[in-house]
Amino acid sequence: MKRRLSGWFPQKIKYRFFVSFLLFILLPAAAMVFYYFNALESSLKENISAQSATQLNYMKESLENTRFGLFAQSLVLSKDKTLLSTLRDDSADSEKRRLAVTEHLLENRLADGISPFLSHVYYTLIDHRHREVHSTLAGQMNYSDFSGEERWRNHEELQWAAEGAGSTMNNRLKKMYTLTVELAQPDGSLDGHLLISFDYMEWMNSLRRFFTIRQDYFIVDQSGSIVMETSPDVSLSVRDIGIVRARSNVMESFWTNGQDLLNAVYLPSYKWHLVNRFPLDTFFGDIDQAKRRLVCILVLFSLLFIFITFVISHRITRPLQLLQHHMSIIVGNRFKSALPEKIGPGEVRELGITFNRMIADIRSLIHKLKVEEREKEASRFQMLLAQMNPHFLLNTLNAIKWTALGHKDSEIAEICVSLGELLEASLNVQTDLIHLHEELTLVQAHVRIQNFRFDSNIAVHYEYDDSLRYALVPKLSLQPLVENSFYHGFTQMQEQGCITIRVYAEDRFLLMEVTDNGIGLEASANNRPLRQSKGIGIGNLRERLQLLFKSDGQLEMLPLDNGTLVRLKFPLLLSDPYQKGE
Repeated sequence: MKRRLSGWFPQKIKYRFFVSFLLFILLPAAAMVFYYFNALESSLKENISAQSATQLNYMKESLENTRFGLFAQSLVLSKDKTLLSTLRDDSADSEKRRLAVTEHLLENRLADGISPFLSHVYYTLIDHRHREVHSTLAGQMNYSDFSGEERWRNHEELQWAAEGAGSTMNNRLKKMYTLTVELAQPDGSLDGHLLISFDYMEWMNSLRRFFTIRQDYFIVDQSGSIVMETSPDVSLSVRDIGIVRARSNVMESFWTNGQDLLNAVYLPSYKWHLVNRFPLDTFFGDIDQAKRRLVCILVLFSLLFIFITFVISHRITRPLQLLQHHMSIIVGNRFKSALPEKIGPGEVRELGITFNRMIADIRSLIHKLKVEEREKEASRFQMLLAQMNPHFLLNTLNAIKWTALGHKDSEIAEICVSLGELLEASLNVQTDLIHLHEELTLVQAHVRIQNFRFDSNIAVHYEYDDSLRYALVPKLSLQPLVENSFYHGFTQMQEQGCITIRVYAEDRFLLMEVTDNGIGLEASANNRPLRQSKGIGIGNLRERLQLLFKSDGQLEMLPLDNGTLVRLKFPLLLSDPYQKGE
């Protein structure tokens, strides 16, 4: 993937500089401009929606307050003694009774404090006793227009209706929100019905004239029918009505259909949705025109910037191309020449001076490498000469071994073989780690030499699992520990000496322990002669462990009640030999 991307990206620095300018300056600037306009448009939509929501909430609160006021007034009028006594007065004529009823209803409306809706609330009193209709609405109403309504037979004390009382009612009254109240005597006989009607259409048309944002308003009921619309030429689409019904449980929300911004609030007491519609074209037309103009200006300036950037990148990279050409010539001459002093201006000149210094340093390093190589060859030659003496010793030991065998002295021959094994292992400088069984073989050779030397019979016990035979251990790691037991543990003992070598695995580490029953660390230190030089075997082994395993290699010496315990700890490395057929 990375290789594919590098294939698409220019290789020359001139074109890299040009493409970088486009990707990291021009494109982000264009994206920022478009983002700014989109953010501005979104902010304007949110502000308009907020103002529309404020207007809707004001209408909602007004409608809810009106309903509450009508309900409170119905309770008062249903128990009004003056109104009930007027209905039961059979002595007055019809006109006098009508004037008394209408004047009392208007006075009661003013007294109840609903003056903001004074011109939009109407009363209609249906007198079943005298078969008359008295109303604050203009126009004549007949009792026959109301007598056939089904609601009078339901005997419900209060009834709400969004479209008046029925098809036979006054056409204007049918378009109002009406509360029906029964007027009954104490014995339960019905005197009449009082209709308190709220002309919400007239109220909404008069209220929206005072709003700062002119919009179209709609009322949608639960079935999806449009109950009211302020503009007969504008209607809601089926999709918008579906959105309104889908959000019936949401108290308020807004959305856009691409052309209009719509807000809706739910009126739970009316079971209506109050919706307003704001056409976006009337407001965002100028913004779209400004956006198109800005795009044209941005394209023109981008073309100009591209041309200027290309010229600048060429002027900057031209000295670098010349510098690269001269550097190629110097490399072809094997650094035997140098760059001219006036290779270019500014940083290019400093780069040329630095390159000349680097060439001088390279020449000096080449000379030093040649000298070191000659010294290394001389050291190698001296090392080869130094190895002649150990090989001479090996050959001499072999000669002694065969001479001893010729004189039938097997003990001398065995000592020569053991010494030869130790000497051959020490000469092999190319190997740092050997198998455990090879290390134990070297220990056995060393024990044979020590028993012969001190005319003793030290017993050595080996405890290890056969699966660890091919574990890799540092070469000559156990031999110095066994030698330390001989020199410091058994030299001043009269009892039988015993050495135990125990090897085992613990987690990811291999542990090798050498335990003896000698005189111990403290007694050995006290009995050491003053002129005896300090041994280097333990220190050498500790340093080799640190070089091989860093902090994972450890050597510790622990005093025992009878003897000493030396423990080696390093990572477990298994190197099983290759078996034929695997």
